Amino acid sequence: MRTRRGFTLIELLVVISIIAILMAVLMPALTKVREQARFMSCRSNLRNYAVVQRLYADDNNGDFPRSFNWLYNSRSSGAGVGCYYHMPALNLFEHPEYGGLCWPYLRSYPNIHVCPTFRVVLKAMSCGMCRGATYPVDKPNFSYTMNSYLNGDAWDSIPAQYKMAGMSQGASSGLRKESMVRRPALTFFFSEENSWPISGLNAAGINDTNLRAWPNHSTDSFGTFHKVSMSNINNGVVNASFVDGHVQEVNPWGQDRNETWEYTWPGDKPAPIW
Repeated sequence: MRTRRGFTLIELLVVISIIAILMAVLMPALTKVREQARFMSCRSNLRNYAVVQRLYADDNNGDFPRSFNWLYNSRSSGAGVGCYYHMPALNLFEHPEYGGLCWPYLRSYPNIHVCPTFRVVLKAMSCGMCRGATYPVDKPNFSYTMNSYLNGDAWDSIPAQYKMAGMSQGASSGLRKESMVRRPALTFFFSEENSWPISGLNAAGINDTNLRAWPNHSTDSFGTFHKVSMSNINNGVVNASFVDGHVQEVNPWGQDRNETWEYTWPGDKPAPIW
């Protein structure tokens, strides 16, 4: 009768080594595939947001929602400002009474308000203001912000000579209508920000419901967390929806660090520099 021979220690070590080598080869590819899936999911979210921006304009004579009130209303005591994007008490599905101008269109879609990559990155990078000490960062309420030059407060600080025709001088709500945007396909509506600042690119991460860029990189910018590893997290890209309804990849480092500003400015292109 023949006895069954088991594996020797050397054979087991060889098999384990082969598995380790295969894992080392495959893991980067699997990570890249997983991030690509999150990137496309995020783009899908913004396509839904583009539908909402269209519905809102159609129902409101071509007006933009107010960039500070599109998601939250004034009853929420400054909701959307500071660390409130990850404040549990301002989860709109639990507190719909705080819903802003676009919430009636968005409330039926619970899974489109936070980019899946942002959720992962926020856990790793935390909040640039409170570092997660004030409120937990594991369940953010939103991760998309609106262009502050579309019916927002950005115009309050623009030099008078650059204010667009038809606007009330000094009025932050001066640019209210889609028809006032000169290049809709080159002006973003909703996009993504990091939760932390990057020296030389911006002065703050996401801290409210609007994105307000300046030509000197002293305020906000597009985020950088897609299509890169965590070790290179400051050098990636994000998605943005545009006034004409399309969604595309944007790179804050592009156009000599001015891509955020170029796509923010709703007037004639190129955007003015002062």
